[in-house]
Amino acid sequence: MSYQPADLFFVAGEASGDLQASLLAGAARRLRPGTTIAGCGGAKLRSQGAHIAVDSSELASIGPISVIPRIPLLYGILRWLDRSMRARPPRLYVAVDAGAFNMRLIKRLRRAGYTRPIIYYFPPGAWLDDADQARAVAAMTTPLTPFAHQRDFYRSLGLPVQFFGHPLVSVIEARAPRAPQAAPLIAVLPGSRAEEVARHVPVLAACARRLGPALSASFVAVAATDRRAEQIRALWRRAGGPDGLVISRQDTTEVLRGCDLAWVASGTAVLEAALVGVPQVMFYVVSAAQFRLAKRWLPESLLHSIALPNLVLGRRLVPELLQSDFTPDRLTEETVRLLDQEADRERMRTGYEELRAALGPADALERNATYVIERMEDATTS
Repeated sequence: MSYQPADLFFVAGEASGDLQASLLAGAARRLRPGTTIAGCGGAKLRSQGAHIAVDSSELASIGPISVIPRIPLLYGILRWLDRSMRARPPRLYVAVDAGAFNMRLIKRLRRAGYTRPIIYYFPPGAWLDDADQARAVAAMTTPLTPFAHQRDFYRSLGLPVQFFGHPLVSVIEARAPRAPQAAPLIAVLPGSRAEEVARHVPVLAACARRLGPALSASFVAVAATDRRAEQIRALWRRAGGPDGLVISRQDTTEVLRGCDLAWVASGTAVLEAALVGVPQVMFYVVSAAQFRLAKRWLPESLLHSIALPNLVLGRRLVPELLQSDFTPDRLTEETVRLLDQEADRERMRTGYEELRAALGPADALERNATYVIERMEDATTS
């Protein structure tokens, strides 16, 4: 770990947070060349010239149970960041998602008298509508949300919130509509966390084993890190997946542009596939213990629909295979349907256009970055 204060100090969690931090950092630098960037993130934030204080690419976990083995390490990082940021504060701390970690760090800083501004980009719980959490975020930070739903919820509580749209609409152009090839290429996006890959790849490989010969299909998997690439390759072979799987470290959107269909674990990648315009099937599985906790704490609606396009539009656009529904049989059924039925693909494509409009203006990223730069400069003059 190596701390350096900077104009913008990001604290992001797993791959999606790293992506969003990197996009905002790059846009901020285009607006104000010379802006210094540092923080906790991964390869994408580093690619923007950021000094990485903590590499967060292997720290993400799923829920309160799987985080238990990481608690000593995470607590040590939390205390170290608390001390470092109070001793040499950045001009602006930008928290990006990662609510369990960022909220604890922010509370420690504020209780210790930290008065510098903090922006919470992608505040936690966009669809949980948790009033207590929203009040806590707004009391200690300036919430900057990419979702109109969260903006409306904060405003319904009389809380300050900023909204300029979702940054991905600014950086992902839709490809031209096209029919699947005779020998389709299927993108395999099993998730960025080790637990996600472990739960998803065996089912994906089993389905691929059926579809490969039947459809002359080929497969390309996207790996967030070299370690995930090795894990995907080993699990695919162990589960009997067909030979010839390509594992790519390219940007997700670049891989998706060349594919006829995508199998996508729930998360930002589902939104990326939608904005590119690729027909997709979404899936997600957690452990039985995690699911029991989810049933106790999550709204009933989020137990049955978690795909971002479906949440934004308020209806089922992308097929979702969750928990026991995620089987080779169901995945095969949905895959064949989308490859065979032009009407279903066209219905999805039309929904994607509606989704893009609902996510905000085409210059949403620049608007978000402009606001962040203004807050950074206000902190210097105040």
